[in-house]
Parts: sequence; structure tokens; C-alpha cells
Amino acid sequence: MFYYKTDAGTFWIKQESNGRWTLRLNGEALGSYNSPEQAADDVYMQATGSYEWDSKDEILEPTDLGEWNYS
Repeated sequence: MFYYKTDAGTFWIKQESNGRWTLRLNGEALGSYNSPEQAADDVYMQATGSYEWDSKDEILEPTDLGEWNYS
């Protein structure tokens, strides 16, 4: 699973048993994706569905999944 800590909380991208990837922020599911890269892109593009994150003025990172931590 991938995670990225922000001032809005911690984003998690976890693969589910059906093969899809779920994006979560502080435990709340925000979306289901075909790949972890798609989920990470929504975080960067501020298209997560989380008002607190999506309404921020400027997001500079994480620009891609390579900047996320993996555990």
C-alpha cells in the first residue's frame, strides 16, 4: 500500500481483493481506481472528492506515485 502525509491528513492507496485500488484520506474512501497511478494523479490534480484537499490554493506535490511511501 502507498501513503502520503499532508497537512490535511494521510492519503492511502490500497489494493482491494477485486484488484482495484482505493484512495483514502484519514480512513475515508474517496474513490476506486484501476491503478495506483490514477489515484495518485487525482491527489495531485486536486480531484479527490475531499473538499479540504481539493479546495487548497496550490498543490506542488506529490506530483506522481514515485513521491509516495510504500509499505
